[in-house]
Amino acid sequence: MIPKQKPRVGIFNLSSCEGCIVQILNLGEKLLDLLKLFNIVDCRVLGVKEDYNKLDIAIIEGCVMSFEEEVKAREIRERSEIVIALGDCAVSGNINFMKDITNKPHKSKPLSEVIKVDHEIPGCPISSEEFYRVLIDILMGKKITKKSITVCSECVLRENNCLLEKGVPCLGPITRGDCNAICPSNNRPCFGCRGLADDANIDALIKAFRDRNIPISQYLIALNQMKHKGGEER
Repeated sequence: MIPKQKPRVGIFNLSSCEGCIVQILNLGEKLLDLLKLFNIVDCRVLGVKEDYNKLDIAIIEGCVMSFEEEVKAREIRERSEIVIALGDCAVSGNINFMKDITNKPHKSKPLSEVIKVDHEIPGCPISSEEFYRVLIDILMGKKITKKSITVCSECVLRENNCLLEKGVPCLGPITRGDCNAICPSNNRPCFGCRGLADDANIDALIKAFRDRNIPISQYLIALNQMKHKGGEER
């Protein structure tokens, strides 16, 4: 149900390149539609800073890489009814996190390790259309679910030639889809920016790499170690 008053929204940045914020701006006319439905009261990129005590929705881009950012994230959480992690940096820590797990000590954290996150919009950068859809679903009170399809499955649906068969180190078989396989469709390997699919079989992908003499990156090894460690803890 659409509320009578426009929800108050804040858009915040932690450690990131702000590419996901650019994707919001790339919505064009759809952004104008959102501005008719939501009241943005805090956004540095847009030059908006109004007085407010509470937020209905806080959108946070970037990973946590300092004590000051932890404090900032907690302050935003305390003032917000709903918190959305925007982009792979906020959702998983992205490149900064993977750099740290292969070159200890750890220095960066995904947002969910610091505060409670209500919704996640993955991607590096995010899909503008997915951002629009999530905000409208929240406004309408709809349940937001993640699709279980992989990037590899989307490649098949689009009849793309498999990059693995060409000897290219593509992570599509283990990565959550709903991006229309945008990278492989443009002859670029998937690098896993939408996170692991629910049934991701990293061991099988590593074997596929070896069978095709594709170099196995430290990133993929670290992912496999984390997945197996998580299974042991459960």
